[in-house]
Amino acid sequence: MTMWIPNIEAVQGPIYLAIADALEADIKSGTLAQGDRLPPQRELAYQLGITLGTVTRAYGEAERRRLVKGETGRGTYVASETPQVSPLVPKEGEPEAVDLARNFAYPHLNPSLSEGLVRMARTAGIDRLNGFVPSEGLKTHRETGVLVFKDYGLEADPDRVAVTCGAQHGIQVTCQALFRAGDAIAVDRFTYPSIFSSLESLGLKPVPLPALRRSDGGFGAMAPDALARAAETHGIRGVFLMPNMQNPTTHTMSLEERENIVEVARAHDLKIVEDDPYTPFLPETLPAFGALAPERTASIASISKVCSPGSRIGFVHVPASFGDSIRNKIGESTWMASPITAELIAGWVREGYLFKALRLKRRANRERYLSAQKILAPYFLQGDPSKVFGWLRLPGPVDPDLLQAALGHQGVSVLSSRYFQVRDQAPAPYLRLTFGSEESDERFCWALERIKATIDQLAELPDLTRPVG
Repeated sequence: MTMWIPNIEAVQGPIYLAIADALEADIKSGTLAQGDRLPPQRELAYQLGITLGTVTRAYGEAERRRLVKGETGRGTYVASETPQVSPLVPKEGEPEAVDLARNFAYPHLNPSLSEGLVRMARTAGIDRLNGFVPSEGLKTHRETGVLVFKDYGLEADPDRVAVTCGAQHGIQVTCQALFRAGDAIAVDRFTYPSIFSSLESLGLKPVPLPALRRSDGGFGAMAPDALARAAETHGIRGVFLMPNMQNPTTHTMSLEERENIVEVARAHDLKIVEDDPYTPFLPETLPAFGALAPERTASIASISKVCSPGSRIGFVHVPASFGDSIRNKIGESTWMASPITAELIAGWVREGYLFKALRLKRRANRERYLSAQKILAPYFLQGDPSKVFGWLRLPGPVDPDLLQAALGHQGVSVLSSRYFQVRDQAPAPYLRLTFGSEESDERFCWALERIKATIDQLAELPDLTRPVG
């Protein structure tokens, strides 16, 4: 095809938005088709008589809208209409990049799998695990869940614990058990990337609510007044929370903040779902919602971030009245979590390997956080040495999606705020940076330096909204 040149002669507003709008219109009209290559940025800037920075900004906006996809060394192409694979999903054989996007908490410090399997093979009666077990799991494995929940501030009842195939499966079966299709569920404005699609796939409607602001300008807990208003105006039936290490803002809810949410939940008869896979990294334990409001709270725990994502083992603790429903939902979805990997985890917990790995990871994470805080100064990084990721506030002129794309071309993977918001909202000026996915300290610090330098460069760009020449 001939070079694509947008018509921007009658532009009234910012030129970069006009280019992105023209691109979107030409894709919808069929002028541009899936896989068509867009002109190089420098060439398009020359043809239109505008700055290169304006075109860069336009292509960044088009990528934010998922209209195009940039490929290092090849150029920019009209994106496929097929759903894009989440950047959080590992891909075998993908190009080597410094990964500060996915939250793999120091997997190189996990307990030895081979040693764990050898010990498990010597366990008396091990062959019984090679068959069907109850959908909620064997009692010995549910008792392992009780030990894990202690780190979450919850004295769990083993008869109310069920073993799941990881925390995500736990979220699915818990929401199926507690809610009905069509129910509205309150979530944080910025939250776990998959929760929006997970709720929607179950026929539930996520309702994002604002957070309180902290004295340092960071994000606090979900605003209880907003939760009360949502209960009255949106008819919400429940609330999804990450009280101990909120993803992505890192905030740990105080006891007062927890009690305020419980007060609203009881006043409006809301069910509470709490999911906190990073809780064991915290130095102190606060009461879980399952302890503060046991009659209406489902708690989800997982050891994936602590020692073994490959085991796919999680635990749920629910009010007694929902026990049968949880068992049924697990049975309907997968019959049971694997008793073989549940036994592997139980052995690591019993013999102290999980807690040894946790000590090593806490020490490594403290150093990573302090490095990030130092290198990224003066930019505000919400977090602390116990948090395995940070929430980086960007200066006003810097577009987080454009920054993510620019860093991707330099071999650094990060996530802009867009991945933590409902669709069709303009991204807020934040990046989430994870500390534990990259094994090398040198590569980690190099990536931070690239992030700092790129933010500095983008912050100094002028307002590229008018033609030149």
